[in-house]
Amino acid sequence: MKKALILTAALMLALAGCGPAETRDEISERDREETVEATEAPTAAEETKAEHEKDDEDDDEIRVRGCSFEIDCTEKPEVSKIDVIAKCSKDAIRGTDVTDLYGKHVLHSGVVGLIGAPVEVEYSPEVGKPRLCFHYEPDKLRGVPEKNLIGLCYGANEDYYEIMDVKLDTDAHTVTMKANEPGVYMLVDAYQWLGCWGYDVSEYEYDSNPASYDSDWERSCDTGSIMELADKEWAFGSGQSFSVTTPQELASVVYYVNANTDNKSITISIDADIDLAGYDWRPMGWTKAGVSCPFSGKINGNGHTIYNMTMHCGGENDIGFIGYGLGTEVNNINFVNAKVEGGARTGIVGGEVYSSRSWSGISVSGEITSRFSEDCGAVIGREAGTSFKDCTADCTLNGVPISYLSYRQKVIDETEVSEDFTLVLNTDGSITRNELNGYWNLGWYILRDGELMLHRNAEDETTLPAQYAGWGDTVYLVAYINGAYIRVSNIIQR
Repeated sequence: MKKALILTAALMLALAGCGPAETRDEISERDREETVEATEAPTAAEETKAEHEKDDEDDDEIRVRGCSFEIDCTEKPEVSKIDVIAKCSKDAIRGTDVTDLYGKHVLHSGVVGLIGAPVEVEYSPEVGKPRLCFHYEPDKLRGVPEKNLIGLCYGANEDYYEIMDVKLDTDAHTVTMKANEPGVYMLVDAYQWLGCWGYDVSEYEYDSNPASYDSDWERSCDTGSIMELADKEWAFGSGQSFSVTTPQELASVVYYVNANTDNKSITISIDADIDLAGYDWRPMGWTKAGVSCPFSGKINGNGHTIYNMTMHCGGENDIGFIGYGLGTEVNNINFVNAKVEGGARTGIVGGEVYSSRSWSGISVSGEITSRFSEDCGAVIGREAGTSFKDCTADCTLNGVPISYLSYRQKVIDETEVSEDFTLVLNTDGSITRNELNGYWNLGWYILRDGELMLHRNAEDETTLPAQYAGWGDTVYLVAYINGAYIRVSNIIQR
């Protein structure tokens, strides 16, 4: 492992235009006198605490000092404490600070293979280059072998993560590294992080069975009744195609989707009516704190009905049978007596759904509760470009009947269409528009049989080429008005 880390760090520094990295022996020799073993960290921290409680005359005396920072991160509990150890004065060490960034910084919270919370380390120049001692909990590593633990740094003036030279102590359960500069530091699983960048990870181990440990979803979110019902082994043994006939099987699919962060596209066939009465259900597909785990794929209800789906999700966003979806298709399914409570982007079948063309043969009835009046709809809360075919709704939002299938549809229905642009179909099949200013995100809408086939930018294009116009049978211009794309031209029918 040591050799791999040195080579990787050297490569990354070279790519960034820096000089070659020092070898581990060079680092060890240069820093021999300053090195403090990880097992000494608590002693150093206790010494510093005692010194702070008295006012003596050695404030400026240079000695090895330490301070400890407890890390209490429910979603990422692997790292419990970080010690900062340096040879400096008492006043200098007092200015050191370690801040948990998980959920507060999207870039660092979403690092592949993240172990514990990423932290921002701040210290004065007088501290020099302190050592950071990460204390980790081995029983919370979720199957990641201790030998896989490596350190990353994101410096203040860099735009990439640098692999740090570390000392791993599996007896004390610590990983120690030098903080060469103030910045963001973290632990990651080498198998996942190096693997995602194409490095050889053959020397590392990895538990390939996600069912053997708790997923980020189980840690980060309220799982309701799902984990009481789900069969993990069945979920991961079914591949990417599911036939569902019971609440237990449906809960297993929800778990499978929410535990996978690689966005696999799956197919779900509902092959019997399912009654969810008595269960506290949860959305399939979620996003939180930089982690994105959407549902992608197809759901065919085969005309069956899901009864009594109840979701008590308080102020959580992206709430519905599909919470957060990308590239979805839903057909021939009914929801009867659904009760869905959520925050922004709430609907019975979908909360927030993008890159999805056609949802057809869907009927919903029930109650939606949200403190937001916007981005809520009977079928989908927020969507962009989804075409609804043969869909019906008999629902209330906060006790008031609603007929619109999505909030975007409501805005379109309530916004007056002004055909300010004139489109002309040319003999070669292209379509020309007149020139007008003052429209935001002007675009061509090309539909076939009511389904959106292409939404193409038109701000700098006065003629839509025939090759694109031919994608559909209906073409018009839209602009972004009142939070939705509204038609602003006449319609060309082909």
